[in-house]
Amino acid sequence: MRFQNVRIFRLNFGNFKHGAALTIPLIGIFVGKGMENDLNLLRHEFGHILQYRKWGFWFFWRHVAKTSLDSAHASRKEHRTHQHTWTEWSANRLAYHFFGSPNDWNFRRFPIAPSGDDIHSKPKFAQNNEEFMSGWVEA
Repeated sequence: MRFQNVRIFRLNFGNFKHGAALTIPLIGIFVGKGMENDLNLLRHEFGHILQYRKWGFWFFWRHVAKTSLDSAHASRKEHRTHQHTWTEWSANRLAYHFFGSPNDWNFRRFPIAPSGDDIHSKPKFAQNNEEFMSGWVEA
């Protein structure tokens, strides 16, 4: 199975049984069994591929992948919404624009803007979300 010419892998173990997903650029998108038809999830995960394409190998693996995995792990242990982390809302925003601002985008599940200007909503290398948005996401 493919989405936007990216291979989809179905997994049925661990957190993948509970809706987790993972993108490894140049390899594919890994989703739990039954989630391979979740268009919203696939568009979000494709957003991580767009990050890789836009910002490159080193930036993606050094900043995006690490922060995203840390956030996903922390969201299971703390009262934190993974989708509010900068790696996630920026993936959503890139995908939203890539797919032509679809009318059926689920903004609640996959927000395209930060919910605030806190330690998780912006990357450490940016002073604030406005700088990150204009200098990185929209550039």
